[in-house]
Amino acid sequence: MNTRLLALAAFTLLIGTLPPLAATAVPATAIKPGYNVIVEVAYDETGKWEASVITESDDNSHDTVLDRYAVYLSNKLPKQEPRLKDGQPTKFKVRVPYNFPVEGDEGPAANQAPRPTLNKGTRPIFPEALGVKGESGGALLELSIGSFGNVQSVKVLRSSHQEFADAAVAAANSWIFIPAQKDGIYVESRWRIAIRFALQGKFNDWWWCVAPRPSLGDCLVEWPKPAADTPANAAAATPTTAASAPTAMPAK
Repeated sequence: MNTRLLALAAFTLLIGTLPPLAATAVPATAIKPGYNVIVEVAYDETGKWEASVITESDDNSHDTVLDRYAVYLSNKLPKQEPRLKDGQPTKFKVRVPYNFPVEGDEGPAANQAPRPTLNKGTRPIFPEALGVKGESGGALLELSIGSFGNVQSVKVLRSSHQEFADAAVAAANSWIFIPAQKDGIYVESRWRIAIRFALQGKFNDWWWCVAPRPSLGDCLVEWPKPAADTPANAAAATPTTAASAPTAMPAK
């Protein structure tokens, strides 16, 4: 089953309260599990937005798509009531935490486990039939990696299209890793990875950009194929940004 979760925003403010962002605001305690981004939003003396800055984040997509989406959302927050200091309007800041729910995510601690490193392998191939039709999406995989660095098994956690899942699995089965080490000994490990199938110049849905932790990161596959293609780097291949954010989403 394809699970498409919308980004939910929970607002914890240093001073006062903000109106909820449409119907997406939910209590922070209700947004587990997933990735978290905290944005500090600055307002002028009239309560008008001035700037948004990331202060904390566990976004591990290499182009920080969740950070960029959180900043985009915070830039769209409504004007606030002016704040007074000694009877005069004053500038102020609020901290806005955003949570991006990811089914099956085991939290930041899971990424502290001994990590394997991709040694060699091939990048997934974008299915031509889907590329011609202008389809994009992704597949989230779980890899069991042996103590010799071989991929023992590949499980598809979710995918937007069966063709993308098949292409992702075919590539993952070719990957050879430098195994994870524990106490100086190579050990078996279990990791997830997001394989993103994107159309050049267009955004992916953000939920195909991050895998549930423990996560090696994300890998981009573009259509049409870039002129200079290189072997896949499962830990930090070139990703794109989220289609759930409007195409006017500013670059970071």
